[in-house]
Amino acid sequence: MTETEVKEMCRKMGVYFDEDHPDHITASKLKTLAPPFMEYILTDHTIYADGGRYIDIKDLTIRIYSDTEVSEMEPAVQEVLEAEDLRWRRSSEFIEELLLWAIQYTMQV
Repeated sequence: MTETEVKEMCRKMGVYFDEDHPDHITASKLKTLAPPFMEYILTDHTIYADGGRYIDIKDLTIRIYSDTEVSEMEPAVQEVLEAEDLRWRRSSEFIEELLLWAIQYTMQV
């Protein structure tokens, strides 16, 4: 999946993210945004075998910031991921300094 395809997929989820900087929410925006909102990080992961480049895998992390441990937007997010035939791992943690839950979906695309 290309970066453009990931961005288009995330648009379908209906959760706000900064399209110019999808990998982070600036401190100034954090103070003005009402949850839920999200960010995503797409990274390359290369596998080498027999002394050569074997396969390129992209790791995608989608992080939804919510004021509850289970966001009302999660069904929409999961529906889009299922439509793309992606398998994910979900985790969550409370971020004390933001007073928000970070709900994280990790997968390979």
